[in-house]
Formats: sequence, C-alpha cells, structure tokens
Amino acid sequence: MYTTKMKQQQRHMLAATLKKSALKKTALCSALLLAFSAQAQQAAVAEGAEAEKKIEKIEVTGSRLKGVDMEGANPLQVFTAEELMNKGYDSVASFLRDLPQAASAGTFTENGNVGGSDGTPPGAAGVSLRGLGSSSTLVLVNGRRVAVDSFSNGFDSFVNVNAIPMTAIERIDVLTDGAASVYGSDAIAGVINFILKKDYEGHEVSALYGDDSAAGDFGRYNFTYTGGFATENSSTTVVLDYFKRDELMNADRPIDVTFKSSTRVTIDGKDYAEPWCGSKTSNGGTRCQYDYVGERAIQPDTKNVGATLNHIYRLGGEKELFVEAMYQQNSGHSYDSAGSFDLRVPGSLSTVPQWVRDIDAKNGSVGTIRIRSRYPEVRMQEYDSNSYRLLAGLRGETTLFGSSDSWRWETAATIGKSDNEVLHTSGYFHLDRVAAANANGQFNPFNLGRDTKPDVLASLRELAPRTGESDVKSVDFNFSGQLGELPAGPISAVFGGEWRSEEIFDRPALVAQQGLVSTLGASDAAADRTQYAGYAEFNLPLTEQLDAITAVRYDHYSDFGGDANPKLSLRYKATEDLILRASWSTGFRAPSLSELGAGTSLGSNYIDCGSGKPYNGLCGSFGAQAGELEFDQETLGNLGLDAENSEAWNAGLSWNLTDDLNVTVDYWRYEHTDIVDVDANTTLKACLAGTAPTVTNADALNGAFGCVKDSGGDLTFLRTGFFNVGAQETDGIDVKLKYGFDSSVGRFTTTIAGTRTLSYERQLTADDPAEDLLGKLSGASEIARPEFVGDAAIDWELQDWNASISTHYVSSLGDGDFKFDNETVKSWLTLNASVGYNITDKQDVQFAVRNLTDKEPPYASSPTNGYASSIHDWLGRVWTVRYTVKF
Repeated sequence: MYTTKMKQQQRHMLAATLKKSALKKTALCSALLLAFSAQAQQAAVAEGAEAEKKIEKIEVTGSRLKGVDMEGANPLQVFTAEELMNKGYDSVASFLRDLPQAASAGTFTENGNVGGSDGTPPGAAGVSLRGLGSSSTLVLVNGRRVAVDSFSNGFDSFVNVNAIPMTAIERIDVLTDGAASVYGSDAIAGVINFILKKDYEGHEVSALYGDDSAAGDFGRYNFTYTGGFATENSSTTVVLDYFKRDELMNADRPIDVTFKSSTRVTIDGKDYAEPWCGSKTSNGGTRCQYDYVGERAIQPDTKNVGATLNHIYRLGGEKELFVEAMYQQNSGHSYDSAGSFDLRVPGSLSTVPQWVRDIDAKNGSVGTIRIRSRYPEVRMQEYDSNSYRLLAGLRGETTLFGSSDSWRWETAATIGKSDNEVLHTSGYFHLDRVAAANANGQFNPFNLGRDTKPDVLASLRELAPRTGESDVKSVDFNFSGQLGELPAGPISAVFGGEWRSEEIFDRPALVAQQGLVSTLGASDAAADRTQYAGYAEFNLPLTEQLDAITAVRYDHYSDFGGDANPKLSLRYKATEDLILRASWSTGFRAPSLSELGAGTSLGSNYIDCGSGKPYNGLCGSFGAQAGELEFDQETLGNLGLDAENSEAWNAGLSWNLTDDLNVTVDYWRYEHTDIVDVDANTTLKACLAGTAPTVTNADALNGAFGCVKDSGGDLTFLRTGFFNVGAQETDGIDVKLKYGFDSSVGRFTTTIAGTRTLSYERQLTADDPAEDLLGKLSGASEIARPEFVGDAAIDWELQDWNASISTHYVSSLGDGDFKFDNETVKSWLTLNASVGYNITDKQDVQFAVRNLTDKEPPYASSPTNGYASSIHDWLGRVWTVRYTVKF
C-alpha cells in the first residue's frame, strides 16, 4: 500500500496541530501576536477535538496499537473482496492456495483430497505460510481467534478456512512476519486475518453461476444477501450466503496416470487375470490392470450455508457495545477408489466361476483359491461440519496513570465451536461380516465383487461414524494510549491480557478403532486446557525519522507451562516516500490438543539387526538370523511435550517512487526448532539405555512408552508417541510492485508479486542429517516446495466498465521420492481474466474465467495420479458469472 498526496497533507496538518509548544514559542514574539495566537490555538484545538471524534482508531494487523501511523512498519498485504472476485475465486481456500507466501508445504484444500487415506479431513482446507505448517500460521477473524477444526490434518491442528464465508469478507490481511509476541501461540510464520463486512448501508442481492468448458457438469451456484440496518445509535450488517458446487472426477479429464494397480487370482500357486479386464493386463498377462486414480475426485462436491452479523450500538459517553456472530454449515463428500481385499475360498464353493474350476482341476484335486482384488464400490465419505462464533464486547475511553490524555479500552468475550461428523456411506465394509459372507458364498469376490447381490453388499457396509468437536471460550481486554513523550514525539502504548479455554475430541467409531473396517484406520483424541496471557506493545519515536516498535507477551498453558516472546521492529523514514524496516522476534507454538491427547494408533515398524546397527540390542535370535526385525507399533499422545520455538528476521523497504508507483522488498528468515513429531527412535534409544521399560508383555508397560520382547529376546511391540525432535530453516525474498496510471482509455493498475525461497532444510530428528527439500516434491503425500511462485495482474477501469487479466506462475520442481520415468516437473503458468459492467447505479454483472487457456498441469511421475495435486490442479478452464443488484 502507499500514501497518496492527500493522505500526506492530512498527516502534516495533524502533526502541526499536535505541536502546540511550537505555536506557543512563536506567540511570544509580541503581545499582539500572543493574543491572536491564543484565539487561533483555541479554535485549532476545538477543531482537532471534533475531528478526533470522527476519526476511527484503526488497529492494523500485526500490531495492537491503535491510531498510530504504522505505514510500512510490517510486511503486510491487503486483499479486498473486489480483488478476489475479479480474479474469479469462489472460495477462500482457492485464493490462499495461490498466494505466493502460502503456495508451499502445509497449505491444503479439498482438491485431490482422498477420503480416509491421507489424514486430511474431508471438505476441509488449511493455510501454511512459508511452508512451516498449518499449525504454525494463526488464523483470525476480525483480529480474534476462532476454534480450530475438531479433526486434525494428520496430527496437525488447523483452522478450517472453508468455515469462513467468502462473501462476508471485506478484506483479507496477510502478515508475513512472526507475530507470537503480539497474538501468542500459532503465529510463528505469520497471521491471516479475515475482516468481515460491517457498517454496510442498504441492501444487496447477488447470484453466481459457473461451470467448466469441458464436457460434463462441474457447476457451482452462489446466492448472497447483504443488508445494512442503521438507527441513530446503532449499525447492523447481516450477510446470508448459500454456495453449492458439483464434483469433478479424475475420470472427467485426460489424465496421464503414472501407475495402475492390478488384481489377480492365484490358482495352485500361479497368477491369472480375470476375464473382466480383457486385454488390459500386466505382468505378462497374469494380472488385470486397475485404474484407481480415475475413481478419485479432482475437486469434490460441497454445499455451504453461512450467516454473519455485525452489530454496533453507541451507548453514549464515548462507549459502544459491539456484537459479532458467525455460523457456517458445510456438507459434501470425499471420494477414493474402491478398497482392496485379499480373500481365500475353497475351489468347490458355489461362487467360484467355471474358468477357475477348470484350471484348478488340472492337478487332479480341488484347492484353495486366493483372490487379491477390489470391492465393487468406490469409497465415499459424507461429511457435515458446523462452525459457530459469538462475540460481545464493550469499548470506550478513560484516563489512566494520572494523565489528562484519553486512553481507549476494549474488552470482549468470545465463544467458538466447530463440530464435525463423517459417515462412510459407500465402499467401507465390516471385515468380519465380509469374511463370513465370503465363506458361505454370499459375497462373490470374483469379477470385482460385481456379482454380489445388492442387498448383501448393503449388509456388509459399515458407516463407522466419526464425530468431533472443538470448543474455545475467551475473554480479553486492552488499554491503548500515550505513555509520556520522547524528544521526537509521544510514546504510544497498549497493555492487555486474555484468558482462553480450549477443549477438543475426535471420536471414531469403536469398530474403526478396532481395525474392523476395510481400508480405514482410526485413532481417537481428546484433550482440554486453559491459558492466560499478558502483553505490552510500545511505539517509541527515537528520532524524527526512526521509530522502534517493541512488543512482549507471556503465555501460560495449564498443560505444559509458560513462555515469553519479545519482538523488536525498526522503521526508518529515509524520505517521505522511502521507508526502511527490520524486525526480529521469537515465537512458539504450544503442542496441539491432538498431539497431547491423541489416542491409540496402531501400525508396524522395523529395525535392522546385526553388528554395528544402532538397535541391535533389541534383536534376539530371530532378528540375528533375518537381519531385520518387524514389530507392532502403538502411537499415543504425549502430555510431556514442550512448546516448539522459533526465531524470525525480516528486513525490507517500502518505496513510493511516485504517487502511483510503489515497490516493497523484504528478506525473511525463520528458524523453527523443537518441532513435535512422532518418533520411534527416541523410545527405542530409551529402552536400550534403561530409561524406558523393557518388559515381556504390553500390560506390564502400564501405559508408559516402552518395549516388549518375546522369549527369544526379539522386540515384538513398541509403544511410543510424540516428542520435540524436529527442526527446519527457511529464508527467501518477497517482492511486490504496484503501478497505476490514467490514460485516455481509462485507469490501469499493474501488480506484480512473487516469493523466491532461497533455502528450505528439514531435520526430522537430532540424529538425522538436514535434508534440502527446496525445489522438489517430497514425502508420501508429495508435498511441493517450489523455489518461486509469482502473480501478475493488469486491472482496467473506464466509466461503467472494468476488466482484469492475471497470471499465476509456479517454478519447476524435481520429481518426487517415488519417481521412475521423469526427473523434472515443469513450470506452470495459468492465465485468468474477468470483465464487469455497471448496468445501472444499482446493478452490475461480472464475468470471470480461471485458467483461460485451459492449461493442463505438468506431468509428475512420483504421484500415482500423474500430477502434483498439492501445487497444481486439473480443474481446467472454469468460468463464473455474477449478477448483483442493490436496493
């Protein structure tokens, strides 16, 4: 953002009014001028006081100081609702996914979301700044916290941004700087602050319809009502919103699938392909190819209903009551391919087809037939999530510290809640019932199970409902005003505190926790805690040109203790148009309730055995013979976790080269340590050192982390959990240029913004070497960390017309950990455009197209779906048209 000449003139006038002492010295020149000056001064003070009543004390994201000139102090970006609409975004998640500072590891949407397999809750979306993780990015609504989602992303807590209705947003503030000293835990990487509409005048109704340009139906519908109701002492804004989008499946696009699975029937030790696949076979014709990618969704269907309310009532005496309410109900589905099974049937069973019987009879006896195939239904989850937020507060002015200066105060109480339910409506089966039906011939495992009667399939399904709830209650207060003066000007200060209570549970069905549902793992979680905090922030004018903004905050949690974090920012106004800035801060992230209260999660692991191997002491007779040892692993939450810690640096400038040309450049660096992660090695080492129990049965562990050995001395069971073991470092440069000019054919505004990440290294544990993850896909989920992400746009306005054309660029990447025929995932450039027309003063229409040239995502061999869905998409050309009428 940059300051226009008009704003500069207003600032100079205000400065002149404040410097009363200078006016008094001038008045001493003569008695006549003294009298005249006194009268002028009284008039100026009266006028200033009247103006002060009209000026709203604005709090800028990144600082709690109100009414202080914070221009250029923080690396803050502001995006208006109009900008998002002109770019064709139909959801908050789609915008954040493109944001250069967030287009990296940890940001996720429902795009490519695979139901039940990758830990991502269906229908949810989260944002991660700088690739530090969604749990390290604080999401606020109107400057205050909201409840985290009751389901975690893996074990990562996050705020579901899909629970924030896009049409209720006035603007989005993105602070790309560590802010734990201002806002507390979770603000390691920065803050996303959603400012909702308020003080609206009149009424507005808008309707949107959209689709893709390919064959099929990828429709979306949106209806919104915005109303403003005002009286002499109050202002009320109401937004009602309905959004619906159909699903788009991989089968609807010509995707070059990297890898196809297979099915097979084993008869007398030899594999055979079933007749259903014809010539589409593999492994020398012994298996049927199975394209499971086509059964997954590129973007699933969803339906959202939302309502927000903002109410302000002026009580008199500079006091006012403010109330905020928000409700969002999201429902829809997530999809995955049909689950696999491995079953055996006797060759004489009635379900065995004749071609199998003929082959089985060749050796003169009837044997057991093994079928490794797929169920006849695509897996589908049905989700229903509800988010509530209610806030009520008071604000006004008073005098403090014996000063005649007025201090502003504000206090509020907030209640937030998020509840979720997931039903497994198709493709999930009770394993015991399947085994019984297979044995008695009711379930036919051949021919992809398609010959099984519908009523039998229905009896085998398992809904396995998963429910979750997250609650947050908080009370906060602050005082802000002037705290004395320095030679260069007044000291501005804010003091405040808050109390917060959080509670969360994630409760899968017992049958899922017992591992009795096909292809569905589950772990419960439950935890609660309280927290209190105190903070202070100061703006210190060191010279006429140099300001220091300092902040410190102490947070105390009932479940792990306290932590204090400072921040120091320097802002140097080299000229009226050039601002240099630098900041340093420490940050922390409290362990999430999911990490503290995670329930049992079962799996397996292995260690190498032999001389010189680190865990050979846990190998017995079998491990010595086999050279490795596989064991069962149980993972639990850990109440002994400490906070994650970080340090952040930022140095940059904001330069208004002209009234119409602004450039910002920022170098940033983060060091993130003590990262919480599941770590079996820590427990294995403790067993060897004798600091963790090593017993002969799991009951003897009494719930503690430890090891179980059998009679031969081999490790058979490990109970472990979360530890503070990881570390990561990253640095880079943000650049943004904005230039506007008028011409005979209208007003043009050009914006170019990009993030160049210079390094990204991750160390899983202290014993692991640091791994360079920059510029490649990595991990089982194929997380992308591109070196450069950039946006460019040209906006145009002329009388009743407006138009925009923009691009989004993602640099090339190294193919992932599982690549086999490709080294580089090519760069991707997409083009978006929009055009709008004001039909009358009360009516307008906007037409927008995303991916105007229908650009396909680049090929990636590592992900089995043939493209990197964490950073690219296969939506293709998608258009929307919106009509708005005001009355």
